[in-house]
Amino acid sequence: MGVVAASVGMVVAPGAAIADDYPTWNQVEAAKHSVAAQKALVARITALVGTLQNSTEQAGVVAEQAAERYQQAKLALDTVTQKAAALQAQSDAAGKVADVSKTRAALLAAHLVRAAGQDPTLTLLLQGADASAADDLLFQLGAMSRLTEQSQQIYDRAIQDQNTARSLQSQAAQAEAVRQQAADSAKQAYGTAASLAAQAQQAVQAAMQQQQTLVAQLADVQSTSTVLAQQYLLGQQEKQRAAEAAAAAAAATARQQQEEAVAAASASAAASASAAASSASAAVSPSASQSSLPPSPAPAPAPAPAPAPPSAPSAPPSGAAATAIAFARVQLGKPYEFDGAGPGTWDCSGLTMMSYAAAGVGIGGHSVNAQYDTAQSNGQLHPLSEAIAGDLLFWGSGPGSFYHVGISLGGGMMIAAPTFGDVVKIQVVWGSPWGEVARPGQ
Repeated sequence: MGVVAASVGMVVAPGAAIADDYPTWNQVEAAKHSVAAQKALVARITALVGTLQNSTEQAGVVAEQAAERYQQAKLALDTVTQKAAALQAQSDAAGKVADVSKTRAALLAAHLVRAAGQDPTLTLLLQGADASAADDLLFQLGAMSRLTEQSQQIYDRAIQDQNTARSLQSQAAQAEAVRQQAADSAKQAYGTAASLAAQAQQAVQAAMQQQQTLVAQLADVQSTSTVLAQQYLLGQQEKQRAAEAAAAAAAATARQQQEEAVAAASASAAASASAAASSASAAVSPSASQSSLPPSPAPAPAPAPAPAPPSAPSAPPSGAAATAIAFARVQLGKPYEFDGAGPGTWDCSGLTMMSYAAAGVGIGGHSVNAQYDTAQSNGQLHPLSEAIAGDLLFWGSGPGSFYHVGISLGGGMMIAAPTFGDVVKIQVVWGSPWGEVARPGQ
């Protein structure tokens, strides 16, 4: 390589250098071998980059799947949290009822204690045959009995209300704890997947940088070997010209003598040839029939191919779809971030959710699968072949396993927040989307 590099700076001026100053064929071959080695190394790096790129894409899918599982767990947590809040409200209300019941039971108990200050049996015996007094006392005893029964009922209701309040509060706490644990586990799984995907992406970037360096080196080596080959050919041409000049000088005298010896004979032969040529020219004239032949017609030009019919443009979106697309376009160039729902960062389902929210349409929350399920429940699913601008495109193996979503722009294009390390952008509809699209707000 040092010989090759040193040879690049040579300036060749035809006729200004001798042949020995030109590179040798061994130097040319060495440069060619360097090119071949560089080509082989570039091919290996290119294959490595392709392999790493595939690994990165697979790692990205795994990360997006983990992110979607977290989004689903978070939605479930939000739902159970709302339920827990409602249960807590019911628990609080039941607690207040229990407190009221306790108070009422205490008041009745105090009243009974006061009413029982006299012995009702002794009073009845002392009154003897006074029927009216006896009747009054019996009435009081019956009332006290009924109050006692009512007090017992109120007390039992108070205990029941208290138990209900405690049960509801316990249920709410348990449900929230379980959902929180599921959300934490899903988030941890996403973090692991995202870390692996980031490492794969870094490996690809390093390989691509090495590839670019080797390609640049290859271009330099190829240019060097070309210069060496050209210089070698110029040296061979110089040698050939020197040999031809020596041979010409040696034969110059012999040719001059030979030319003088035959000069007279040549002059006589030339005169004779000239006279014969004049005689033959006068005898030959063009034929009339030949001169009157019409010229051959020029071949007819091939008919121009009919222009291909222009492809029909996609119908412009209207209503909610137009508003959603306009909102998404404003976000172009903003970075992808897990759980991003604006205004500065986005993930795929966050972008679709907020784009349609700008049009006043709820599409199911911050989850790809929730958005598909909502469209299915609302009867908004259509075949992929009928997709129009504004439709939601899904990636995954089926309901419950979707991990990516984008907004169709028609014509095989879409707008989406692709994955980590990327930005919101307009791109070709890639891969194999699910065979159904969602049409929110229809």
